[in-house]
Amino acid sequence: MVLLPILLEAAVVIALAGVVALAGRFLDFKGVTAAVFVGYVIYVLGGRIHFLLLLVFFVVAGFTTRYRYREKYGEFGRGVRTWTNVLSNGSAAALLAAAGYFLDNPSSSFVMFVGAISSVFADTMSTEIGLLSKKPPRMITTLKTASPGTPGAVSLLGLLAGLLTGLIVAFSVFLYDVFFGTSWGVYATAAVCVFSGFTGSLFDSVVGGLFQSRYRCSVCGRAVEVKKHCGKETEYVSGNRYVNNDLVNLLASFYGAFAAYSLWAYLY
Repeated sequence: MVLLPILLEAAVVIALAGVVALAGRFLDFKGVTAAVFVGYVIYVLGGRIHFLLLLVFFVVAGFTTRYRYREKYGEFGRGVRTWTNVLSNGSAAALLAAAGYFLDNPSSSFVMFVGAISSVFADTMSTEIGLLSKKPPRMITTLKTASPGTPGAVSLLGLLAGLLTGLIVAFSVFLYDVFFGTSWGVYATAAVCVFSGFTGSLFDSVVGGLFQSRYRCSVCGRAVEVKKHCGKETEYVSGNRYVNNDLVNLLASFYGAFAAYSLWAYLY
């Protein structure tokens, strides 16, 4: 049974996070609205540990995106993240939190939730850190060199970032366990986070490299994943026009959930 205190607590915490996201231009207004909805579902139906992992993802990824922003995205930038980006990264996690509550199966749903978060988190960090690589990335499907920002292009720096991201999620679970006395096994949780995160980022790259639509900015000339960049419409280059970055992220989050559950079932 959901009690009034947790409803009020969630409302206050998420409202504060929404104000920070809007003020810091991490999200636009519609993006904040979507984030508030997703966060509220996760906080109330999942619990504090679920929301903590979501918050860690949001904060770390947000600041990593802002780090050396112009160097990565040019003078005009990529624009503020929108509601579609929020839903593509958070929908699977919200559904899993709700499933754990209504189906009364918290252990399995939490493991899958961790996998979903780890996957999109690792993919985001791989992209943001990988764009700073001094060496050109290579397509994961052909190993040919590609322009930074091309869907399916990976770099050693980006791969390492995706690998280490799982440890951030695992450490967050560990800290929660220390302060609140939960029973998640530290080593098994770390293995699940790293495995689902790293392979989830690889899954995203493979699907992106094979199917995702690719564009080029007519202003800065960069390879991009969006239809608008530098305030102008981008030029379609290749890929399936109906498979965009948001859809690939959504698929990767579900893959992460499946990978996490599979490894957890094997370990236990």
